[in-house]
Amino acid sequence: MRRLKALVGWRSDDRAAGRQRGLPRWMRRMILIVAGVLVLTSYFASVVHLTRNGWVGNHLAEIKASIAENIADAGFRVRSVRAHGVAKTEADVLRTALAIQMGTPILDLDLTGLQRRVEALPWVRVATVERSLPDTVVVRLVEREPLALWQHKGRVALIDETGATIGNAPLGAFRDLPILAGDGVPDAAAALMTALSEAPALAARVTSASFVEHRRWDVLMDGRVWVQLPQTGVREAWLRLAQEEQNQSVLSRDILSINIRNPDQWVFRLPPGGRLRMALEENGG
Repeated sequence: MRRLKALVGWRSDDRAAGRQRGLPRWMRRMILIVAGVLVLTSYFASVVHLTRNGWVGNHLAEIKASIAENIADAGFRVRSVRAHGVAKTEADVLRTALAIQMGTPILDLDLTGLQRRVEALPWVRVATVERSLPDTVVVRLVEREPLALWQHKGRVALIDETGATIGNAPLGAFRDLPILAGDGVPDAAAALMTALSEAPALAARVTSASFVEHRRWDVLMDGRVWVQLPQTGVREAWLRLAQEEQNQSVLSRDILSINIRNPDQWVFRLPPGGRLRMALEENGG
């Protein structure tokens, strides 16, 4: 009897051990993986559903607005706007472009949007807009430098050193700038003016210039003598002209134009009878 009880008890322990072992390990892992996938799928489905319904965005916006308002109440509101580099841009024009209301929470400002609006102003080339906490907005401008007047298709516009047109500029205030005519002037003007500036005294006598066939320039000096510049080597030709003008006053003679495109042979165009008069002058007659 004791042996039987012992045998029965052993079998009972074996069955209990089998129940403890349960499912194989690989099957338990598979169940955990499937369960995890189902949980994640359900979570992301809920997030997508809430996002599509605007719940997440609305609540995040509310939280952000609440935080910004609390920070603003602690003194982080716009009290002043400081502008640097302002010379040609009118204060009212800049103020209108910024459209910042005093007392606005300073952290709510869209600095990128403000920068874009300021850079859209005619005289502004580059702008930065920054916060100076707790209560100041700082605006820094790099304004455009007038380079020349561009005459094109019967209209005249002011252009800067990059070739950009400066809109709504009072042209009368810049009547002393040279007038550049022709297609393609904005892209070529800076190179020309840089070369001419190598001889400032001569450059000051430039009345206008014409861009010929998108290749080279004809420059009008003193409103009376045309100088035909080469396509390349403009600086060297201009400096040589400055030297000849200093030594022989070639531009003061009775001539209509000088072709200096060939460095070895300049061609002078004279008015009718001018060649004879120049010859007499050279012979002392």
